[in-house]
Amino acid sequence: MLIHEAARQAGLSKKAVQLYLSAGLLQPQVDARNGYHQFTGEDVQRLQQIRWLRQLGFSVQEIRAMLEDPSAAQYYILKRMTALREEKRRLDWRMAQLEQILEQDCLSPNSTALTPRPEPWHAPLPLDETDAYLIVSCFLGSLVQNVELNEYRRFLWQRLLKVVVAHQTPELAGLRDYIYSLTPEHAGQLFALCRRVVSEIAALPPRKMEEFCSRVLEDLGRNLNSSAGRLKRRYECFLRPSIRLFDAEACDILREFTPLFSEYQDRLQAYCDAMLHRLQQPENAALCARLTAAFGPEFSPEQIGSGQLTALYSLSLESGEVN
Repeated sequence: MLIHEAARQAGLSKKAVQLYLSAGLLQPQVDARNGYHQFTGEDVQRLQQIRWLRQLGFSVQEIRAMLEDPSAAQYYILKRMTALREEKRRLDWRMAQLEQILEQDCLSPNSTALTPRPEPWHAPLPLDETDAYLIVSCFLGSLVQNVELNEYRRFLWQRLLKVVVAHQTPELAGLRDYIYSLTPEHAGQLFALCRRVVSEIAALPPRKMEEFCSRVLEDLGRNLNSSAGRLKRRYECFLRPSIRLFDAEACDILREFTPLFSEYQDRLQAYCDAMLHRLQQPENAALCARLTAAFGPEFSPEQIGSGQLTALYSLSLESGEVN
C-alpha cells in the first residue's frame, strides 16, 4: 500500500508518517519503478506502535532508541514514569492552591487567609521502587533482566527494591537524576558499557585473570592521560553511588534471585584479589598515585575496596563517548 493508505490505517497524517520515515523509525520497501514507498501490514503495525508511544509522551529520539534496542525500553519507560510523577506533584500543588482560594475566599480585598504552600519542586523527589528498578537493572543488566520470574523470585525482587529504596541518600538520588539526564545516545552507550562489565567479569576464566588485570591497568593509565576529567565525573555521578548500593543484604537477595549472580560474585572477587595484588606492586606505585590524585584517598592501595576495584575496570573502558 502507498503512504496515504498506511497513514489512514495507522490513524496518522501523511506528514507524520513522512517525519517518522526521515527519522529512521521504519524502513518500508521502495518500488524501483517509481520510487514510492510500499507499506506492508507490519509497517502499519509499527506506525500504530509509534503513534501509541508518542501519545505516551516519548520523543522521536527515544522511540528510535527503544525500537533499535528493545532491551533498553524499560529505561525510557521508567524515565517517563518519573517525569509524570514530577508533573503530578506540580499539578497536585496547583490544585491545592486553587482549592484554598476557592474555600477561603482568599482573593477578597480584606482577606489575610492566603498562605501559599511551599513549591514542591524545590525538594527532590524521594527515591521509590521505580527508581530502584532502573538502577538495579542498569548495573546488572542481563543478570536480572532475563531471569524467568516465579512467585518466589517476584517476592525477592520486591524485597530487593525495598532494600535499595531504604538507602534514600542524596548521593543515590543524584545517581537517579544522572541516569535520567542522559540523552538517548549516551544512555545506550552507558547501558552497553554496564552490560559489558558484568558479562566479561562473569565469563572471566581464572587462567586469563593476570592477562585481564594487565590489560585493565594499561587501558586505565592511557585513559587517565586523555580524559581524567570525564572519568572523575563518571565515577562521582555513576559509579561511586552504586558501590554503596549493593550492600551485603542486597547481594544475599541477588544470590537467591539468580545463580548467575553467584557466579558473577565469585569471578568478581577473584578479579578484585588479583587487581589489589597488582596495585600493591612497586611497578604500579605511580599509577596508584595518579588514581589517588584523580579520585581521592579511597583509591589508595591501603584503602581501596572491591567497589573501587570494580570501578577501575569500568573506567578502563572509557571511550570518550559516555559523559
